[in-house]
Amino acid sequence: MKTQIKILAVLVTVTFNSLFAPQAQAVDVVTSLPELGAIAKEVGGGNVSVYSIAQPNHDYHTVEPRASDVARIARARLVVRSGLGLDIWMDSLMNAAKNARVNPGGDGYVDASTGIPTIEVPKTSITGASGDVHPDGNPHYYYDPIYAKFVARNIVRGLIRVDAGHAATYRKNLEDFYSDVDGKMNTWQARLRPYQGKGVVTYHKNYNYFLRRFGLYQYGTLEARPGIPPSASHVSNLIKSMQKDKIRAVLIESIYPRRWPDFVKRQTNIDYVVAPVSVNNLNQGSYLNLIDRLVNATAEAFK
Repeated sequence: MKTQIKILAVLVTVTFNSLFAPQAQAVDVVTSLPELGAIAKEVGGGNVSVYSIAQPNHDYHTVEPRASDVARIARARLVVRSGLGLDIWMDSLMNAAKNARVNPGGDGYVDASTGIPTIEVPKTSITGASGDVHPDGNPHYYYDPIYAKFVARNIVRGLIRVDAGHAATYRKNLEDFYSDVDGKMNTWQARLRPYQGKGVVTYHKNYNYFLRRFGLYQYGTLEARPGIPPSASHVSNLIKSMQKDKIRAVLIESIYPRRWPDFVKRQTNIDYVVAPVSVNNLNQGSYLNLIDRLVNATAEAFK
């Protein structure tokens, strides 16, 4: 009887402690883009709670900030930005949030583009007629899975600054992410190897880092200039060039209208393929799944 009472007392004590003992609080991470959020979830694991200001399958150039976003940044311990001028809409949110620890220079601030060699840095002055040209180069580096490793490293450095107690876990998660990317690269490269050296037409210059990584190149865009909608004269000239150079792959980002891709299809009999621009969502979509879908879409475009 006494033994049973002791066991019961132990069970009550354990239950009480589990219910009322202080629980480790997840690090609130706010990212500007869902792709950065997906990578933050990978390397943060169960120690982070991640929210992306830009939502999946939206144009990241034209995000409309909400009051709730200010509140999220105000309580965040880590803010991860894409940098390179893509998420300048974050400036107003961060100014309104008045959270010094996540401002540039603070322990909780991460520029995900740090250390990434950029492409398409303008060599001439930028004017209004240039379109949506970024002074620091093409900002869509996150579609390159090797550069995603740079992003993961930058995020982990930030996580360790604000949550040093879990540094070993973050480093282990980072190594696992590296291994996952490296493990998939052979499959991705094999899928696209038959098309190396070939050109691709896209709507916007979203995939240039991705195409370069796999030995492809962007032949042209339906936009006359970045951020400026297509015109009949520009698309007609593009079609003539495509026919002359026998360009057959048209990859259209899922966020853009189909009017001009359909026009190209009617004129050339080339069927375009719709390609993903985002992880599905932060709860279900992983970064590697996004690249899987993008690789498959690209291969399909060449068929």
